[in-house]
Amino acid sequence: MAYSGFRMAELEKRISGDWFELREKAKDFHALLDFFRLSPSQLRDAAAKLRLSVEQGIIEFKRSMLSPVLVALETARYKALDGEEMIEQESSLAALLLAIMVQRLLAVDLLPRSRPREEAQQIATDTLEVGAIVEAVKTKIKNNPAARAHPSIKNILAQVQVYNKENKKMRELLPMIKPEMRVSFLANFSRTFGEIVGSIRRHYAAFLQEEAAASKSRPAGFSLAVLPLKDLGPLLATQAREIARIRSTLAHAREEKYKTREVLVRLYDSRHQVLTLIEDELRMYRGICKETLQYDLEACALEISVGFRDQVVEILEKQSKREQPA
Repeated sequence: MAYSGFRMAELEKRISGDWFELREKAKDFHALLDFFRLSPSQLRDAAAKLRLSVEQGIIEFKRSMLSPVLVALETARYKALDGEEMIEQESSLAALLLAIMVQRLLAVDLLPRSRPREEAQQIATDTLEVGAIVEAVKTKIKNNPAARAHPSIKNILAQVQVYNKENKKMRELLPMIKPEMRVSFLANFSRTFGEIVGSIRRHYAAFLQEEAAASKSRPAGFSLAVLPLKDLGPLLATQAREIARIRSTLAHAREEKYKTREVLVRLYDSRHQVLTLIEDELRMYRGICKETLQYDLEACALEISVGFRDQVVEILEKQSKREQPA
């Protein structure tokens, strides 16, 4: 049974209403935070994934965040997506949308663009969720399979296997433990898990430090703060609208439940619209570089993408600390 005209009209109404609400808050960073309501943990996760986009900056981040969403949509051709999976993709798209809206605020000078610090900063991973680290590492390997051979990545993957093995063992043994022994039993496993998590975070920090050092080839004096970026505003708004359309459609399908696969397949078939907008962003970077008389347009475009990544990471991390309960 095809998706009815009435139900399609309801979907379009949902998409338009969600976008209108988001657009009304587009000029105010704090209004955007209220709209998306991401937790400190979700803000840190988004910042962690941005940090791992070391090769192509915010452009790479956008591609990597869209990839699992598109994979999930493609599976709708063969089976219905369950509600939990759609919620996960909606959450991922919310983080991506916030990053794009923050990037737009930076581009149109509604948020100040800071100049790069001269001194390298220690990369803190102590508060990062292990799940975010693992997902970021998986994305890195997908984009660059050779990364799997990196010593830190190998150690992280090995520790994840140990964690899963120990967790399985704990669950199998727990029902057989006498009640009076359970506190001690769980404490022993808690220490083991703590050691594993600490190891994962240390190797992840080492990996990020190495990647940061490798990207130190940034031309002297390069600063996002002095570039004319306002013309990026409309394109970034269009990107946000397209991604908001995907998010609203997923939410509508999850709530409707009945006979929504056609809508999701249609959404997947239109994926080139948003992917093209990301490539358009890269082309606009080259145009900005040409306008400012940069001779190596590719290197300059990469610097803009990396610069946006760094600034959005800084904003999200700072906000995640403010959102933490006292």
